[in-house]
Amino acid sequence: MKHRVVAPRILPVLIVLAGLCSTGPASAEQITIGKTTTVRSEILDEDRTLMISLPAGYRDEGSERYPVLWVLDGETRFLHTLGTVRSLASSGHIPPMIVVGITNTQRTRDLTPPWRGEPEEGREQMIETGGGADKFLRFLLEEARPQVRQSYRTAPFEALVGHSFGGLFAVHAITENPAAYQAFIAVSPSLWWDGGRPVKEFAEMIETRPDLAGRLYATLGDEGGDMLTQFKRFEEILRHRAPPSLAWTARVLEGEDHGSVPLPTVYYAMRTIFDRWPPPTFLADEGLDGLERHFAAVSEHYGYPVPVPENRVNLLGYRLLGEEKVDEAIAIFEKNTRDHPASSNVWDSLGDGLKAAGRLTEARDSYAKAVQLGKQENSPNLGVYEQNLAAAKESLAKR
Repeated sequence: MKHRVVAPRILPVLIVLAGLCSTGPASAEQITIGKTTTVRSEILDEDRTLMISLPAGYRDEGSERYPVLWVLDGETRFLHTLGTVRSLASSGHIPPMIVVGITNTQRTRDLTPPWRGEPEEGREQMIETGGGADKFLRFLLEEARPQVRQSYRTAPFEALVGHSFGGLFAVHAITENPAAYQAFIAVSPSLWWDGGRPVKEFAEMIETRPDLAGRLYATLGDEGGDMLTQFKRFEEILRHRAPPSLAWTARVLEGEDHGSVPLPTVYYAMRTIFDRWPPPTFLADEGLDGLERHFAAVSEHYGYPVPVPENRVNLLGYRLLGEEKVDEAIAIFEKNTRDHPASSNVWDSLGDGLKAAGRLTEARDSYAKAVQLGKQENSPNLGVYEQNLAAAKESLAKR
């Protein structure tokens, strides 16, 4: 399948909040959070836009691969999803992820399966314009996914999140192709579609798939009527028929309505899907060996190689430094520079260790390396690196 890809465009966010910048037009700055790429779809016979944001630690010259989170309704759901993912990843609760938002052209067409039952009064237009979910799933798997995989270092772990009709699509996707994604997140899914047929078809699929594996997280806000009725049917099917190999959650989030439920759902879903990711607190006493054992188990559980994250090794180094085990801390920091030579942060940390050992010349050189790389990657910590380098130079000058 050939893809015509239009040159990517920068996806900026303009800072205009009071307190973050001074008044006046010259003070406004832009933060780049990602790019947009246009892919020509032969399946849908139209151009489609992908909004792509890479993890903060993603480097072109690196080798680490990252899971991918696909976000339906990208124009409304991309930003809050990205913010949640980045926050959880920065605190070590989930892995850093590539986030891809898919914007809409004909939303009802793409996100709904064919309506096969009797038409319902008041829904004639939706029924007439809907029904293209199978083609849209093919677009995602056969055109959008290959393009992202060719352009970025993706891991073989991908999740799909959709809200409302997008949640309906997520349920339809796991019904039609359970292996398409490793995790499906259905937010307030419109399971009333076609008189609840998506629930019936999901139940039929489960009966034929005793080996069904993967992860499914579904939520509903405080919604009544057909939304609640069909969601409860869906939950009962999962409760009584889902095989143990399918990790699932279905819950009503009280106090949330149809519009607000996506935000907490993404948070809870990410924490649940990646519940095995954070190492237990006690592993800190087992040092690097404990971390390596933990992430070997994480690799097996999620199905792709996961090296011990750079930040976890760094935290171990600083713990040893705080315990005045300076030589052990330096050995940990040096390992991190060997494993992640393009990271500015690991060189700055090594500088801290060398400084604590009184090895100021080596500390100065390590801080200088951090500044050099920090400029290249436009690190938000560049100012700290420069301060550390200046302090090391000043200390050497006083000798």
